Amino acid sequence: MIEALDESNVDELLGILAAKPLANITLIADCTQLKPWCDIRILKQNGKPTAAFSLYHDLDFLAGAFWAEGSASLLTLLHDLNDQIRGKSLVIICNDDQLRILSAVCDNVEPLRERQMIADNSSNLIEWGDSLPEKLSPLDAVDLRKLYINCGIPAWTPNVLELGPFYGIRDANENIVCVAGVHYVTRFGAEIGNVATHPGYRRRGLASSCIRAVADELLSDIPLVILHFFEENRPAQLLYERMGFSYSKSDPVYFTKVEFD
Repeated sequence: MIEALDESNVDELLGILAAKPLANITLIADCTQLKPWCDIRILKQNGKPTAAFSLYHDLDFLAGAFWAEGSASLLTLLHDLNDQIRGKSLVIICNDDQLRILSAVCDNVEPLRERQMIADNSSNLIEWGDSLPEKLSPLDAVDLRKLYINCGIPAWTPNVLELGPFYGIRDANENIVCVAGVHYVTRFGAEIGNVATHPGYRRRGLASSCIRAVADELLSDIPLVILHFFEENRPAQLLYERMGFSYSKSDPVYFTKVEFD
């Protein structure tokens, strides 16, 4: 039986996903804070969930996340989503186990290796910027869009300003030149993201100050913050390592492109 996610089954699914929160954090976010933008379906066999798949429609590209006990369960859900994914390219964030399951049922799988780092209240995060970040609001959306375009990040959407804290630093002309924020916030953990620094203001520690401000606010309410970055992004790796983030038990993860014929 395939069901849409609703109030009658969300707690049962979250109980399963929360057993491995770092491996399932993207799907956890889709089932909670990001649910309005997602089409989430659950496969139940003998009355128990054996797979769940989320399609996220609020970006410029089609994205998804899943959990499955095995390849057969995943394949059943993919067939159910056939009208939405057939002939399209989809991005899925996977851990090692999920990548193996996905590769068993799909031919066109292209994984890009990402690293997953974390911090909690026992972490000693540091920053070395000489400017004090300020908390941003939806009123800053226009200025932020300019910064993200200048930094080559066109996929940013203003609605993320409603999801959690964003902190930024302005120049003498009141232009935002550095920012850090979130991708989502759940009670199990939050992902810090949407980090950008104007090319003319890099290597000054500004990003460390903004990220630290976001992390401090988040960790006052939730147990864990998470960061993802592509493995070849050496500057991001050095920044996060220097700040005191550590590699998670689910590291690495994969930004996986899948073509559904």
